[in-house]
Amino acid sequence: MKKTMSVLCFILLFSILIAPLCDAAGDNYDTLVDWNIKIKVPDNTTAVLKGNEYYIYAQHEGSIPYVMLRVYNYDDEKTFLSDFTAYMQQQYADLTVTTEAMRRTIGNKDCWETDYSYTVSGYTVTDRRIATAIGGQTYMFASKEIESNGMTIGDMLDEVVANCAFLSEPEPTKQEEEKDSGLAAGYLYCKGDGMPKYWLDLTGVLSDYPVLHCYFRSGDPTFYESWFVLDLTTAEMSGNTIQFYNVYDEYDFDHSNWFRQLTFQFYLDGAVMTVDRDESTLAGGAEDNILSGTYAMIPVGVGTEYEQIDNDLWMPDTYMMPADEGPYTPAELGKWAQIYYFDKNGFFPPEADVEQNPDGSYSIHLYEYVSLNGNAHTATSAWYTVDAFGVGNDDIYGEAVNLMGRK
Repeated sequence: MKKTMSVLCFILLFSILIAPLCDAAGDNYDTLVDWNIKIKVPDNTTAVLKGNEYYIYAQHEGSIPYVMLRVYNYDDEKTFLSDFTAYMQQQYADLTVTTEAMRRTIGNKDCWETDYSYTVSGYTVTDRRIATAIGGQTYMFASKEIESNGMTIGDMLDEVVANCAFLSEPEPTKQEEEKDSGLAAGYLYCKGDGMPKYWLDLTGVLSDYPVLHCYFRSGDPTFYESWFVLDLTTAEMSGNTIQFYNVYDEYDFDHSNWFRQLTFQFYLDGAVMTVDRDESTLAGGAEDNILSGTYAMIPVGVGTEYEQIDNDLWMPDTYMMPADEGPYTPAELGKWAQIYYFDKNGFFPPEADVEQNPDGSYSIHLYEYVSLNGNAHTATSAWYTVDAFGVGNDDIYGEAVNLMGRK
């Protein structure tokens, strides 16, 4: 995941082919092939592609007023506009939301619109954003005007949105196919304090069968991770439910007798693991074993790293990551910073404070409260400075970190 100056991230990192077409006399079109869209360019305007943004200038090239198009990796335009408003609030101290997110039909398209106003160089800018989603991507059309100077475009934004056409229905991405099938790459259950306890890996990297990762206490405040292969060949499947009967650990030892029941139910927004454990097989501290109970799990992504064992052998290792690509809220950044530290160090710092810096980055303080000789104080685990995608630096050790994409 690349670091970016923007709070919002593109999935379209490509060179754009623009081919002007003339479908009829007086009608000019630009076809953005890789964006899967054809745009009717109004008369007496100038259309220009600048990197990953497409502009239609109404008066002078390179200046307000204009219409702009940009594409983002959001499959829901209302969610996108909510996140975009948070981004705009970071950019403009005097931002006013003049129109809250409102649903509209423009031409044959279902859209959502949010409007803003703010000051730039002493001038009040009217900024409209119209978003429509198709094929797992959100197309954001925008216009900027300065009404006090006559820098206006009338109805041009609505006309551009109404008259644009999508070339074809995009092929579903792997992530969309997984979503359509009702299964994510993985599922995670965290304890009440937010610490990961169980997570299910469905990627097939470590085994052809599902792998259940568990965190066990090592006798001190740290934890270690073990994983168990769930044998699909002997499993019983019915509707959205799978019950496993044969379970093997990472060393291929059979632990099937541990369980009277081990069942997973999958839903569109998560999964539920139900365990009925044979209590006679519990060893050591029962609270740190796989326990009888029902555990609601949230969807997560799964990443893979390889460790070189010798010159010819590389061993895979999987780890959990967010199910989406960001940007993330401060609360999400704090949560995944805790999990990142936990993965690296075997200790889950129970407290996470996240503050936004003037440059738009976030400072994350991971710590715990401890008592020494009757005096309470904080013990710091880590300080991270990251962007909204969790990419940045470990402020204590001076190392690069990616809280979401790498251990």
